[in-house]
Amino acid sequence: MTLRLGISKDADMAVLFFPFEAGWVDPPNGTSLISKPLADLEKDLLEGALDVAPVSPVTYARNYSRLRLLPTPVRAFDLAADSVFLFSRKRLDFIDQVKVAVSPNSSLGEAILQIIAPKYYGITPEIVYSPSEAAALEALQGQTEVSIVSGEAAMRAAGWAKAKGYFVEDLTKAWWIMTGLPLPVYLFAVRQEWTVQEPDAVGKIRSLMLAFRRAIQYSQEQRPTLLQRLEQQTGLPEDALDAHYRAQRYDINESHLRGLLEFYRRAAAARIFTAPDDLAFFPALSPLAPAPSGPPRRNQPEAERPQSSGEQRPRPVRKEKENRPARPNPSRREEAQAKGLRVIKGGKDTSNHDDEDSTEE
Repeated sequence: MTLRLGISKDADMAVLFFPFEAGWVDPPNGTSLISKPLADLEKDLLEGALDVAPVSPVTYARNYSRLRLLPTPVRAFDLAADSVFLFSRKRLDFIDQVKVAVSPNSSLGEAILQIIAPKYYGITPEIVYSPSEAAALEALQGQTEVSIVSGEAAMRAAGWAKAKGYFVEDLTKAWWIMTGLPLPVYLFAVRQEWTVQEPDAVGKIRSLMLAFRRAIQYSQEQRPTLLQRLEQQTGLPEDALDAHYRAQRYDINESHLRGLLEFYRRAAAARIFTAPDDLAFFPALSPLAPAPSGPPRRNQPEAERPQSSGEQRPRPVRKEKENRPARPNPSRREEAQAKGLRVIKGGKDTSNHDDEDSTEE
């Protein structure tokens, strides 16, 4: 049975897919490559026209009984994706009623906004689905106050929107600020039906995962060629693309998994969709890499759950007085005392010492 793999020319996926298109890496035997926009790949996977394709975490949650996740690759970031953007004519806290135009591949950004907006801005967004990324951006000219666009189109539009004075927010960064956890932007899923019907499903999926690892390696080794091609395609400068790709992560780690599960918990609490019963991987997920040290924060993330009244908060540890550092600028009194001189208060020596041993402050 042929393995039908969905790939995309979107710049966000270039590290994973361009090596196949350029001939640097051959897909496993019996694999056919089908290239379409990301939103169409998700649709074809669910309709049975594809066997493996990238999907957003939202698409997986809504169809988890029909899909299994590949242990690798994943497209994630330790902080912000820089490709899931909210564009607004003004800040959300200055808007009473918000109508939001959502592009076809922006279900993750839509869900993040629905989680954040009621609690932090006191608004409930009214969602309007646009047929394309361009239509979502054009809606800002009058039909809607806000647009959510993802992927290559969002990367290109960010500079334009800022130049026109629009408010631009990276929604994955807003999620990180709220929770302190990163959130995978795309997962790779295989149809559950295919894993049952294909006699060598495990072998073929493992071969596919190895091919993706080779693609990532070649993208690193041939980075100048990759950047030159993507600069011509997107119009974005090479240094910006290089920084974007270096920030991407392709192996899921403990922090990514916690962020994904927390996203599902909050989305279910907000009644956006039902959280999956479990994250089903095919083949089984091997031990995860530990989470790397997180970027520095100026504030603490929101607590995951409120503390019950019966719990006692730990008391802060007070530093001992002798361990406190000395003041950087000692007073004249302290300088005199350090030299062994006696300090006279008010200019009058009331002690029995001779005057010649004293000094005035």
